[in-house]
Amino acid sequence: CPFMTSCSSKQDYPKTSDIDYTIVTGSDIPSELKELIKERRENSFELSYSDGSYLYIVKGYGRHDTSGYNVSVTDLYQSDDNIIFETDIKGPSEDDKVHERATYPYIVVKTEYMGNSVVFK
Repeated sequence: CPFMTSCSSKQDYPKTSDIDYTIVTGSDIPSELKELIKERRENSFELSYSDGSYLYIVKGYGRHDTSGYNVSVTDLYQSDDNIIFETDIKGPSEDDKVHERATYPYIVVKTEYMGNSVVFK
């Protein structure tokens, strides 16, 4: 079931420890989570999802009219009782070959479930 989605302003969350994670794509994303992403992909979204053993954290950047976007994790760490998740998106450069079609850039990371709230930055 989806759970624990929260947003943050420019609040400070001091790092208490790093979190190991894996970026997941394609068939490694649980089917229920794929459906939640598909439902939300038109607009920017933030979402966390657990299957009981693992926590999946998702950041989507909404619809773009061309290909060539790259989403990356800039930070993922523990801060007291929160997990802090920060991402960045880069658009295609002038040298990139892009396709004129709708794309929905997003990133999914998988980490051990700890029961903590996720703060998106």
